[in-house]
Amino acid sequence: MSLKITVIGGGNGGHAASADLTLRGYDVCMVEDEKFVHKMQKVLDTKTIQLKGACGTGTAHIHNVTTDLKEGVTGADLIVLAVPAFAHTYYAKKLADVVTNGQIVLVVPGTFGSLIFYNEFKKQGIEDVIVAETHTLPYATRLTGDGEVLIMSRFDPLKIGVMPSYKTQEVIDRIDGVFPGLEPVESVIACGLSSLNPIIHVPGCILNAGRIEVAKGDFFFYTEGFSSCVARACVAIDQERMSILKAFGYSYDMAAHGIGGSIVSDNLEEVIAKDPNFAKIKGPADFTNRYYVEDIPFGIASWAKLAHAYNISVPILDSLVTMGSLLLEEDCWNKGYTLKDYGIDSMDLKTLKQYVIYG
Repeated sequence: MSLKITVIGGGNGGHAASADLTLRGYDVCMVEDEKFVHKMQKVLDTKTIQLKGACGTGTAHIHNVTTDLKEGVTGADLIVLAVPAFAHTYYAKKLADVVTNGQIVLVVPGTFGSLIFYNEFKKQGIEDVIVAETHTLPYATRLTGDGEVLIMSRFDPLKIGVMPSYKTQEVIDRIDGVFPGLEPVESVIACGLSSLNPIIHVPGCILNAGRIEVAKGDFFFYTEGFSSCVARACVAIDQERMSILKAFGYSYDMAAHGIGGSIVSDNLEEVIAKDPNFAKIKGPADFTNRYYVEDIPFGIASWAKLAHAYNISVPILDSLVTMGSLLLEEDCWNKGYTLKDYGIDSMDLKTLKQYVIYG
């Protein structure tokens, strides 16, 4: 295949994408920041990843693995960012120095992160790099050892929003087949509001906080921790999320329909707690886990801030951000990104909707 892909990030998603895309015939370069490369030294030394699970089994011989960002992205057609949300500003500034016209930057998942990249590129005078985001990682995946990754399932459909959205079809055509089941949505705002992690992770983490403190990760989050009361909290968040989408005039569907697991149901508790793939996943070991430190300040807090700007009532989201701040002992309202960071502060609803279409 002629498409050259750079995957940035050495976590679960970065390993899974690098291995899967390599084994499917793509020319892949994997990039990790020097600060974290000690966590994947074996991959850097051997340029191999052992893949198991739903996307096949095999040894992926990665074309290149590097800590040099410029080297990694030079010549790439598609740059896949599989990094935590708190790293978006860092990589936006770094990439602004090395991207070239015609490249596509895809943030997996985004949760409005594509706006961070687009805003930074715009400030630097970069006009011909398209930015897009997906609503979740392409895979349910976990690292199982040094250079070893398990993919439990692939998300299909995988929603994608493009910034600016008038270029959506161009992106779909150019990256066709890279991630099967791409489903375009109206804008990156619609895509960010379709993220699954904040809906599932945050109520589970807050309502199981005592268990998490005591068990230190030795319990199964999606079965033991996903009881009926937790599911009700997730549904309440989901309803508020859909109310924001409705206020924007975007299409919406309940989270239960977007999980993409083995259980098909309108009942979120059934979709999560009865899926054998989710049953394999253990809970966070402590409050530093990304389910807390990413999905509260960079997930539900971002949704709430957007809702507040347009006078949309979201009391459940508000309460969970406040409770999360108490548990983490830091202000989750101020830790995450602001509308100014996204480049959309002071825009009325009509102006914002035009902005995400045309830039």
